[in-house]
Amino acid sequence: MESPGIVSRVLGSEEETLSFGRLLARVLKAGDVVALRGELGAGKTTLVRGILTGLGHLEPVRSPTYNLIQTFETTPPVMHADLYRLKGESLHELNDYFETHLCLIEWPERIPNLPFTAEIHLEISGDSRLICLSGIGADL
Repeated sequence: MESPGIVSRVLGSEEETLSFGRLLARVLKAGDVVALRGELGAGKTTLVRGILTGLGHLEPVRSPTYNLIQTFETTPPVMHADLYRLKGESLHELNDYFETHLCLIEWPERIPNLPFTAEIHLEISGDSRLICLSGIGADL
């Protein structure tokens, strides 16, 4: 049973994760700051690929692990950050995107007190993924 304000689904494959990302693209907007939580390999970047595809981005999408931030000229524009390599540092550049972009932030716990409007948690469950969303349209 889902708690009020929390949506959860089982995603049985990479294609289902991409498809769910495309569905999310319909409800996310500029100004949304989304925390993407989950262990390595849980499917965070795959979900971002699906969201970007849903917004019309057709080029390959790689995790921004080494350059930390990538932007995409979609509608709305997207800022994708991967904070895995940060250790207690701040990344002031993130503030530049919060009002004008859909912000998708992997490893958000690396910078405390970011202004998240929604949270997505992905968990590995055998060959599937359990995805839990809060702050995002419960009608998904």
